Amino acid sequence: MAKVNEIKEQQIVVASVGGFANSLQQIATMRMTSLRKAVLASRRFVDEATLILRELKREKQLQFIEELEKIDKKLSQRFGVKRREAIIVVSSYQGLCGSYNTEIIAKLEKILPEHLEADYFVIGSKGQDYFRRQVSKNPNLNYYPYDIPEEVQIEDLKRLISMFVYYDQIYLVYSKYINTATREVVFLELAEPAIETEEDKEKEEENEGKFIFEPDLDDLIESVTAKLRYSLFRQQILDSKLSLYSAQMVAMQTASDNAKDLLKDLQMEYNKARRKQIDKKIQEVQAGRALWAE
Repeated sequence: MAKVNEIKEQQIVVASVGGFANSLQQIATMRMTSLRKAVLASRRFVDEATLILRELKREKQLQFIEELEKIDKKLSQRFGVKRREAIIVVSSYQGLCGSYNTEIIAKLEKILPEHLEADYFVIGSKGQDYFRRQVSKNPNLNYYPYDIPEEVQIEDLKRLISMFVYYDQIYLVYSKYINTATREVVFLELAEPAIETEEDKEKEEENEGKFIFEPDLDDLIESVTAKLRYSLFRQQILDSKLSLYSAQMVAMQTASDNAKDLLKDLQMEYNKARRKQIDKKIQEVQAGRALWAE
């Protein structure tokens, strides 16, 4: 009887955990569905704007201004002038999201040794816990926690965005949503288009022409870069949220399925234990009847 009661208690616990996991899965699915359309739509805008910036920088390069900047950069490096770096890390505030945070921390393990003098702005308690451990090992590490609400708006990012003007290079570490089952932790520089290859240049030489820019090309690039940084930053924050909800949905679905399988196993075990209990009682009744018959 004790074993049967023990199995019943296990069934109640597993059913409760399974129901909780199923509820979290439904919440994550609802959040992911409502956010996915907006993220994918704005991602196209940001990608197109990045291509425009790339074209502007290419035009600047054709005017030999890019070469002058490279020379200036080499001279500044030679004389020890360091460029200030800011690295923004986006993690989650809670667990129950599979390997979402583990993948981000694994990426940070590779980044930290190469960017020890950077200022790290960390969103999410899981990432903040990681950096607190790192600061205890390396007190010179510049780490600043930054909190945002669950339903993030551009106003919630203004204080962090206002810091952009103090840095020459701003990087972002976040989990990029690819599809429901796939995500990728990326390390990118905000508003910096990819460097063109020689093949890209050869293809674009056919369409090459002269343009007149109003205002000045430098002012235009600076203005577009600043605006694109804000848009790109907000886009990546939402992208990381979408990736988080996707990870939560998959993790909770797995937990819910495991709970169902475990309940089936427990039910079979319960039936066997109950059957043994019934057989034992039948044997006792038969034994008692035999004694009375004698």
